[in-house]
Amino acid sequence: MAGVNWEKAYHDLESHIGQIMKETSELVNNASPKLRINDVHTEDKGGVLQVIIDATGHKMTYAVYLVDRTGKTETLKLPYQLSNTFNLDVPAGRYTVQGFARQHENDLDIVSEKVSVNFKKVMQNEQTD
Repeated sequence: MAGVNWEKAYHDLESHIGQIMKETSELVNNASPKLRINDVHTEDKGGVLQVIIDATGHKMTYAVYLVDRTGKTETLKLPYQLSNTFNLDVPAGRYTVQGFARQHENDLDIVSEKVSVNFKKVMQNEQTD
């Protein structure tokens, strides 16, 4: 190819690659973490079933479904809230807890995880250290 300035072409390519690397670095360093649930933790807190949803993401809200595995109690559906902690005053029983996390208020980016719990409902004055 006659008339090609290879030195200029090389410098243009080098500049273009440098710009791509800069844009890629900005995207990687400013990206929101991928939404996921790490754990749905349940604990008896003085006769109250406490559910904590440990999740990774950006600007998340949380919700909980509590399903009575014996079928005696109707499913409890707690709406989305900013706090990842739910305190449920429910009778002793066997439950499936489904924790939900979503990013951004109107986003459809939602994840959930289920755990089973046998809640004995230990009253605060019955607890021993």
